[in-house]
Amino acid sequence: MPDRSSRRRPDPSRRPRSGLASALGRARWAGVSVLTVALVLGGCSTGEPTTSAGGSASSASLGATSAPSSATETDTDLVPARSGDFGVVPPEAWAEATDRAGDVPDLDLVLLSSRKVAGFSNNLVVLTSVGDAASLEAEIAKGREQMGAAGRTVSETPDKQVAGVAARGFQTAFEQQGIQVVARSYGLTRSGKVYLLTLSASEQDAEHAMTELDEILASWTWS
Repeated sequence: MPDRSSRRRPDPSRRPRSGLASALGRARWAGVSVLTVALVLGGCSTGEPTTSAGGSASSASLGATSAPSSATETDTDLVPARSGDFGVVPPEAWAEATDRAGDVPDLDLVLLSSRKVAGFSNNLVVLTSVGDAASLEAEIAKGREQMGAAGRTVSETPDKQVAGVAARGFQTAFEQQGIQVVARSYGLTRSGKVYLLTLSASEQDAEHAMTELDEILASWTWS
């Protein structure tokens, strides 16, 4: 009989992952773009009305409610991240959509707006992993390199403050499934963890989306 002792069985742990998890495993920043577009153009977008830029928000088919004014906000308005490290108050017509993303490594929070402009809903994805300042610098450099290599326009973006922690990043512009998308990505580190935030919007609604991002970051509360 032929000797089969040298034949190795495939290691299940080394089998390629499929879908969004695979994309994120290969390239974290690029994977976020895949994830957000899949959320917005996939099942989450079915039946949601489209508005023009500057139009009023639709009724929240995702179950979003209007965010109360800062004078009446309470801890119950905070949407906690999976890690329990922080929570945010979603803007009007936004809702949590983390569970809709499935089993994605390091995924901590997804917020998705029910208001659509040019067929796209503004959304925020947060990835959280163990790391320090050096890890963050490497992540940002890698993200810029990956986006540029993918043919996307990469530009500078102003730094932000996230609950007292400095965050910096970059902006990318690209076309996905016929939609012009603008994504603003930030990274920050706190207490031995790295947080990567990416806000995505249609090009037509990018300016309004940045206002919504500022609103989210202003509500960010560390646990």
